[in-house]
Amino acid sequence: MTAAPLDSETAPHSFLTDLSTGSLDWNSWREFPRQSRTEKALGDRLVAEADEFFALRVDAAQVDDTRLLPDGLLDDLQERGYLRLVVPPELSGHGLSPYNCFRLIAQACAHSVAVGQILAIQNGVGAAAMLPALPPGPLREFVSQRLSAGTVSGFGDTDRAGQNNTRPTLTATPVDGGYLLRGEKLFTGNGPVADLLAVSATLPGDNGPKVGAFFLDTSSPGFSVGSRVEFMGSRGLPNASLRFDDVRVPAAQVLLDPDGDHLPPLVGLVALLGRIHFTGAPAMAIAKNCLAWSREFIARRVVDGRPLGEYDEIQRTVTATLAEVYAMESAARWSLLTDGLSNRWFERFLTKNLLVRGAWRTVDRTVSLYGGEGFETVASKVRRGAVPVPLERAFRDARGLRIAGNVDFQLDNQLGRMLLARFYAAAHTDAGAPATAEESAATGLSPANQDHLRAVTRLVADVRHFATDLVRRHPDPEHLHAKERTVVLLGRIAGELFNAVAVLARAAADDQVADTEPWHHQELADVHSVEARHRLAALFARLRTESEPDHAKISRRWLAGAHDQLVRH
Repeated sequence: MTAAPLDSETAPHSFLTDLSTGSLDWNSWREFPRQSRTEKALGDRLVAEADEFFALRVDAAQVDDTRLLPDGLLDDLQERGYLRLVVPPELSGHGLSPYNCFRLIAQACAHSVAVGQILAIQNGVGAAAMLPALPPGPLREFVSQRLSAGTVSGFGDTDRAGQNNTRPTLTATPVDGGYLLRGEKLFTGNGPVADLLAVSATLPGDNGPKVGAFFLDTSSPGFSVGSRVEFMGSRGLPNASLRFDDVRVPAAQVLLDPDGDHLPPLVGLVALLGRIHFTGAPAMAIAKNCLAWSREFIARRVVDGRPLGEYDEIQRTVTATLAEVYAMESAARWSLLTDGLSNRWFERFLTKNLLVRGAWRTVDRTVSLYGGEGFETVASKVRRGAVPVPLERAFRDARGLRIAGNVDFQLDNQLGRMLLARFYAAAHTDAGAPATAEESAATGLSPANQDHLRAVTRLVADVRHFATDLVRRHPDPEHLHAKERTVVLLGRIAGELFNAVAVLARAAADDQVADTEPWHHQELADVHSVEARHRLAALFARLRTESEPDHAKISRRWLAGAHDQLVRH
């Protein structure tokens, strides 16, 4: 969606504050969030029920091969309330918390990413998710009635022109009592099967063009489903281009920001949460599946009479995957186990990339572990009687997650700009002296993890020093924003640091309670921290590079055709 998060930070503490002050407030991290017993029991029960339902109801290989959903599946999802996971009970919904909703979607994705993403769209960006962003009035009543009756919905935001333009190319022309929509939307999940859609469109405002969200019934005259969109991964997910030929939407079904020219800030906050459900939950499912598949493969393989699991490189592969899943869980728990849409919005923005990149590293690692079997399709394995582990499908699905919800490097770019905005604001105020990076009292951490915490604390201070210097040398934000690689690297660093702190905080907190996990928190935190510090060292080295090739000159010359012989066969 095109809206940005709220400018003000309403949560008691945010990692954005740590970065902008250059001081890691470890005390604010030590109470790592945990589900209450009641909340966890509810989630455990629903996840177990979902596991059984999707195992019986969905043949993931068939969905992937045919790109078609099982007959009647949408009706079954509606009947079980899976399309109303976050809808309040008074509207016939489950009223789940963000984290339990995430868990249930991930369980669905463990069987079929495409099917799980139907739930994610509905409960992440569709009508069910949008309800908290709607003010009291006719629009909220309209959406509530449709949800209570049972609806399939989505949100159309991407135009044929692309996703990252300031305003949509879909236009809304004012007419008596409403608006006429004209244009096209592309890559709209649930679009071909939805009966209720929200779409972003540009309309004339008092001070120039502005953007609104328009809620329409897909039976409206002028609405049509164009070509079906198929992807390398997520095969079977209903997706299409949508045509709007003067589709009339009543004024009462339009959401506008009376104080701005973009979508209301709450819509942006809904989008942050929805992005985690749509991409982060399947990423978690893929990573956990890879963990299980790795165990199965290692248990049955022997090389020259020696069990595969006794080899050093295999052991490192296993621990890397264990630590990756642990880190992904840590980011998700910190970001989602909180009340309110605005709390930890910065962490939620960071979490999407952390989860999808973690899944990508994990599935890539697992394909290498399996060797030829990792690259082989399920159909081929079935023909020769091999264990039909769908790694090839998981590989395709995982790559798509880095693109869905906006491509990963563009999210890093946006994150870097958000972070720099804090420093530009401080440069124009009497911000005082920078906070001093203090040694954190690392209660509950092993000696190795205490060392990691000290290193991360220093790096948080380094981010402030570097960003402050950037702002000083580039007083015009637009000039600095044009240096996109620098901004992107800042965003990547912010994500890595957040995940590193979240992992250490979880290890310190969870190691003090009865451990129900099949691994030891301190050991996995150590493994993750070592790898994270290597990645951070490389990112900081790139950030501090003063001399680089002239990429602009090289690319412009090639695009102009000066080196087209390089691509001739």
